[in-house]
Amino acid sequence: MAEYITNIVRNFRPDAGNPMQLLIDEFNSMDTDAQGILTASLSAATPGGPVSFTSRLFDDASGIDKYLAAVQNSSAERKKQVSDIDAKCSSARLRIVRVLKQGKYVGSNPPTVMVRNFIRPKRGYADEAISIIGDVIDNVPEGETSATLTESTTGETGLLTLSIPSQNWQAAEERYSQFRSSLSRPIAKRMMDITESNSRVPFFILANTIAM
Repeated sequence: MAEYITNIVRNFRPDAGNPMQLLIDEFNSMDTDAQGILTASLSAATPGGPVSFTSRLFDDASGIDKYLAAVQNSSAERKKQVSDIDAKCSSARLRIVRVLKQGKYVGSNPPTVMVRNFIRPKRGYADEAISIIGDVIDNVPEGETSATLTESTTGETGLLTLSIPSQNWQAAEERYSQFRSSLSRPIAKRMMDITESNSRVPFFILANTIAM
């Protein structure tokens, strides 16, 4: 099970055009044995153009050091790819998250959508929120997709993220409908009491080397 994930989060400018192929080429050009997934969204609350996540998975923190060293020592051609992409961005940040619960994907075809729920617990309630979400993940039936729960260790520390892959948009929206129907349950009401905010952002999966 992966213990850490690095996310290169890019916020593109509104005038950046369509950067998707550039992102895919850059993702595929990285010489690394770390599994990864590239996602992009037009639904993020941040102003501007698309938002992309270039994510890599690591068994422990030493893998992050190895990966960042490989990035620094990459070819001039690849560095130009990164520079060309970043020139289209209003910001580009490296974020590291720790995996608290590893989810699983169940589907007849590879997932095409990744829905991320960004959850900000109130001060002093992070452990309770993690416990509640962890119990929900543990109780997902064996034959159903479950979410991966992570906690930020950089940037906005303590921010929780639930990442749920879906085969398509229909499956993602059906899962959201199931979530809406559960909001009257005591556990859902408790989560509302102990969180400041919860933002749901669907992403297209552009490239993926993670075994699912």
